[in-house]
Order: sequence, then C-alpha cells, then structure tokens
Amino acid sequence: MAMTGGMIKKLAASTILGCGMFFVGFGISTANAQATSSQAGEEEPALLFSADEVDYNRELQTVTARGNVEISREGRILLADTVSYDQSQDVMTASGNVSITEPNGEVTFASYVELSGDFKNGIVKDIYILLDENTRIAGTGARRSGGNFTEIAKAVYSPCKVCEDDSDSPPLWRIRAARVIHDAEAKTVEYKDARLEVGGIPILYTPYLQHPDPTVKRQSGLLAPSFGSTSYVGSFFAQPYYVAIDKSKDATLTPIYTTDEGPVLATEYRQRFDSGEMEFDGSVTRDSDDRFQGHIDAEGRFDIDETWRWGFDAEQASNKTYQSRYGFDSPSVLTSNLFTEGFRGASYSRIDGYYFQGLKEDDDRDTTPIILPHMQFHGQTEPAKYGSYTTLDLDGLSLTREDGADSHRVSAKAGWALPYIGSMGDVTKLSLSVRSDNYIVSDVERDGKSDYSGYTGRLLPLAAIDWSMPFVSDQGEYHHIIKPMAMAAWSPNGGNPDEISNEDSQSFEFDDINLMAHDRFGGLDRAEDGFRASYGLEWGVYGQSGGYTSAMFGQSYRANDNDTFAPGSGLDEHLSDYVGRVTVSPSKYLDLTYRYRLDNDDFSARRNQVSATVGSMDTLRLNTTYVHFTDDAGSEEFNERQELYFKAERQFSEFWSGMAYSRYDIDQDDPLEYGVGFVYEDECFIFDGRVRRTFYQDQDLGESDEFLFRLVFKTLGEFASAAGL
Repeated sequence: MAMTGGMIKKLAASTILGCGMFFVGFGISTANAQATSSQAGEEEPALLFSADEVDYNRELQTVTARGNVEISREGRILLADTVSYDQSQDVMTASGNVSITEPNGEVTFASYVELSGDFKNGIVKDIYILLDENTRIAGTGARRSGGNFTEIAKAVYSPCKVCEDDSDSPPLWRIRAARVIHDAEAKTVEYKDARLEVGGIPILYTPYLQHPDPTVKRQSGLLAPSFGSTSYVGSFFAQPYYVAIDKSKDATLTPIYTTDEGPVLATEYRQRFDSGEMEFDGSVTRDSDDRFQGHIDAEGRFDIDETWRWGFDAEQASNKTYQSRYGFDSPSVLTSNLFTEGFRGASYSRIDGYYFQGLKEDDDRDTTPIILPHMQFHGQTEPAKYGSYTTLDLDGLSLTREDGADSHRVSAKAGWALPYIGSMGDVTKLSLSVRSDNYIVSDVERDGKSDYSGYTGRLLPLAAIDWSMPFVSDQGEYHHIIKPMAMAAWSPNGGNPDEISNEDSQSFEFDDINLMAHDRFGGLDRAEDGFRASYGLEWGVYGQSGGYTSAMFGQSYRANDNDTFAPGSGLDEHLSDYVGRVTVSPSKYLDLTYRYRLDNDDFSARRNQVSATVGSMDTLRLNTTYVHFTDDAGSEEFNERQELYFKAERQFSEFWSGMAYSRYDIDQDDPLEYGVGFVYEDECFIFDGRVRRTFYQDQDLGESDEFLFRLVFKTLGEFASAAGL
C-alpha cells in the first residue's frame, strides 16, 4: 500500500493487522510543502517496512508497527521491536533492540531512538556503534545530525573484545571521553576530555584527540612518536607527520632529535602514476663539525608500452657509516642505476647505467667503476621440427674509473641447441656456440709485464653435451627417483689473455648449483677453456603427504692444468673437489639441509653449510645455521670463517610468543651478536620488545647495546622504536 500526502488509503482508523508480513511504500512529501510544481512532481525515495502488526491512526496521522520491525530507506535499514511514525512531523521513534545499518556497513545499536523520516537526524539513548574491524563506540546517549555526525555523550571507544568469562571486566585498552563525535563523511573520530585506559587504569589524558575511523587507510596527521637510545646517537625522539597529498601520492616527514648528534630530518615520498610508481626515502643532518650529512634511497618503475619499461634506483650516503649510525638500512654497496628494458616473446633487451658507492673500510671512490652504458640482448627462436632452436646474445659495456683500468667491451654469441628424449626416458642435449669478445682497454695490470692499453679480444667456440636419465620407482605411499647425469664441454685453450681486465667475474664459488654449467664464471671477462666434464648423481624419496629426502653428489674434471681458476677454488687441479647437498624434510616439523665441498684427496671439508629447522611454534621451533670456510677455500669474498647462528621461537599462548637468537664466531671464540624478544598480539593490541647486543666493529662504529620495542593500539596509532632511530 502507498501512503502519500499525509494519509493512508484502504485502512480504517485504529485497524490492527494480525500476524504476517506487511509492506508499505512511503512517498513522504510533507517536509517541503512549499515546493514548486516541478519539485512536487519528483518522487522521494521510497520507505519500505515490514512488521508482524501495524496500527494506523488517521486522526493523529501515526503508524505504529510491532514485532520484528524492519524499515529500509536509501540503503539504511532499521530493525526494532516497536516503531512509531508521526507523518505530520516526519518523526520516527523506535524502541527495543534497535539497530541501524548504514550503507557502508556501520551498525548502530540502541535501546531507544527518535529520528527524522530519512534516518539522518535525531537522538539516541544507550548507543553502541560497531565500526570496521570490530571497533566499537558506546555511550549513554547521542545526537545524530544530517546522517553524518553522531555526537555521543559519556563515550567509550575500543576495538578490544570483552572477556567472555567476566563481562564486567574492562577491555585491554579503551578511550573514555566526555564527548565523542564520529564524522561518517570525513571518517574521523574526535574526543573531548579524553583519557586512555589500559586494563581499566587511566595512563594518559588529553583535552582533545582526533584520529581516523577504522575504515580510513590514509589521512594526513601526526603519527605515533618514537624514542629510545642507542650507543651511536644517544637518546633520540622522532615525531613523524603523514601527508596524504591526494589519491596517488603521499609523504612522511620525520624530524628527529638526538642528544649526541643533533637534529635529523627524514623524509619519505610515494607516488603512483598511470604507468608506474616512484618512492623516495632520504635524510639530512648537520654533524658536530657543522657539515651537512645525509642519504638518499629512491626507486621508480614505469611502463612505456606493452613491451618496454624504464626505471631507476638512486642510493647514496654522505659517508660510509652514516646509515648504520642513524638506523637506516645499510647494505655493503650502494647502487645507483638507470635502465630501460623490453620483453617480447623469448627475447629480452636492457640498457643500464651504474654508479656504485662502497661502504666497506677499504672501498675507494677513485677506484670504484662507473658503468655507462651496459647493453644486453638475448633472443631465442621457436623450436624447429626436431626441437632444435637457436640463440643470440649481444653485450656492450663501457667501464671507467678515476684511478685504475678502463674497459670497453663488445661481445656477441650465437648458439644452437638440440634437445632429445630417448625411448628409455634419457634426456640428451647437444649445444654448439661461438662467442666473440672485443675490448678496448687502458692501464690493465699484467703479471710481470708493463700495463697494457689498446685492443684485445678472443674468439671462443664451444661444443657441449648434457645427459641425464631419471629412474623412478613407485612403492605405495612414496616413490624413489635416482638420476645419474653427466656433462662434457670443450673450448680452445688460452681463453683468458692477461690484457683483459677482470671486472665482472671476480666472485666465484664452486658448488652443487654450477657443477653442470658449461662455463662456471658469472660474467664475460673470464671464460672457462679447454676440455672439461662433470658427473653427478641425484637421489630422492618423496611421500604423498609432501615429505621428502634428497641428496646430490658430483665432481668435475678439467684436462688443462692452468691458472684459469684460483688456487683453493676447487677447480684448480685436474679433478675438482667433491660437491653436494643433503636435504631431509619428512614433515613440516623438520627441515635439514647440508651443503658441502670436500677435498678431492682426503675428503676433508673445505666448505660446510648446515641449516636446520626443527619443531613448531606451538612447542618450540629451533633454527640453526652453521657456516665453515677454510682459509684455502679460494673465495675472494671471505677469509677463513666459521660461524654459528641459532634462533629459538615459541608461541607460549594464544597471544604471547618469544624468541632468542645468537651469532657466534667459532674461530675467534667470540660472540658476534645476540638478542631476545617477545611479542604480545591480540585483536586490538601489539607489544613487541627486543634486547640486542652487537660485538663487531664497523669502522668508527663499535659495539652497541639496543633496546627495541613497538607498542601498537590497533585502529588508533602506533608507538614504536626501531633499530637505531
């Protein structure tokens, strides 16, 4: 039935409808009696309701609905035991288990409400609002204005659950205030005369407080401050301010005050574009000698079209220990890079420029190279009739430095490969290629000779064959795999003339990963030459539930006895060291991996690495890593090294977890680092505390003691200190 113009048709006064659902559509027009004819012709949004009983009084122009009342208008839904509507005043009252659901999902509960017909204005008694993420606001009463502002008296705000065993006990934390205003449009919650209570005990008072409601993901304003103390800067205090510039960009400005090193300004800027995104981090300060210090860490990635994109990375610091001193991320090398790259089918192209800043004590800017440009291309054809395919690799590089060798390289490699699968399941692959490397170099140091400048190059044909044959045996709930494999390759001897400066092949480690590689060098400046062959065996047992145990063992042979590989590398003799790995992972509670390199004469360990994870968080999870490099292991990156890392973790209860870790130098019989920590986390609160002690020396930074903690009031804000600042 329809109610228009303040009267109800087809219902006599005081008529009571019995059980059953009754729907009525309201076209309420009394609110604007002076509307023009055109305005009067416009239909207002319909108001639909259902109830068990409806009582209409024609003289008083009131409608009363009782029992399971549900009223809907403009996406808002009101539920109550009893609802009375005064059509002449356009006022609706509801009582008994009242709830109002907003279009955004916000729900308001009350014992009694008095609202305008559109639900946008009115008063509420015993209000209880359920926001996003189970956050709740409750109060003795409230006033609703324009469907937007809800002003609540004697209010409490908290996302914490109340203890089921003791409903009278206070939540873990809550905010009590004389008055709370929730602005649904601006999505803010404002407090007047507010105090923060933890466990029912007041710990903080403020006459005014504002924060976004839980539906807000980003809004300008002060973030939670952090403070603490480190051995490097003394006590510090940081107050970040977040700026939501618009939907595509934001920034964070963080002034930091330190007692020993003075003030620092840290900045973060983030922006998304239609074609990509960019992020910038940086800081600046003035040290005790009145010199500016700072750092920058920025990156960007942008699409040009479906094939091409470009990007950049910018990393620089004013001195080698600046980032470590002030608690910013500090790798051993800062890399600045400008590039463009393209992908099309099986082809890949890239052009780079690089600038490096080494942060180790012996790094020198004058001897650090600048690479501009470095051009690469890789192309591969579709498989032909018998599965064969061809490849083409091009590389061009220009490397210069203030002090030391310069190198300008153009390299091209054409290849052909024919894979074949035999009737017994054996897999064979024949590879043929030829590579031409051409260099213009200057000031290249040569053993026993004067430095060289000029042209040099080489032509490197390569023929190689790879073979493997997996044997599989299914045995009920698990199956075995045994796979013997072999590789043989040949290139002419003398592939590494002294006139070529080794810039990109200095770091090398012989292990199970590159055992079957045709050329074990990672770059182009060094090449493996002569005849070489490798053999290996892989074995594994795999269960249906996902558990497995596997092992691999192998060795390599080289016909040449030359200086292609450094002494101790494991490849400097005809027969190489033995390399392999063992992995045992029968279930999710055990994962053990052992990687090794054994001397080919007496099987003594030249490199060992063991990593193991045992147990679960519910009982105790242990993680251990052991690393051992002997002094004759041939690594240019590490000297003799023997370290042990240990970490234990446990989830003590639903909310509490803890951890302890240590790193120990076995050779020096000294600890390198240790720490302990614990975390409490529930639906509304996080407390993360850690104690850390380091013993190593980093140039002008010595041993340090740190206390780190993080305190998060979910939906409200975060109070934290991090490593350093």
